[in-house]
Amino acid sequence: MIINGKKIKAKDLAKLAEVSRSTVIKYYGISREDYLKEASKKRSLSFQLRSSGLKWKEVAQKMNTTQHSAIGYYRRYLALHKTE
Repeated sequence: MIINGKKIKAKDLAKLAEVSRSTVIKYYGISREDYLKEASKKRSLSFQLRSSGLKWKEVAQKMNTTQHSAIGYYRRYLALHKTE
């Protein structure tokens, strides 16, 4: 979970709020289905941007992520669509 630009673990947030970790996850977590949809969109976007001729730095900026994440999304897209 990201709060004020910093990544915070559910365990740490639970300790701060004096609630259980599962309570934090229940309120702030997303369902597996939503996570998979979002990941698929990110992989597809990374592939489309890179295929349009952008450099990795530009792809990362457009996706609001790091270069390594953008490359990872692109590689996973290729791996998942290799058999098609």
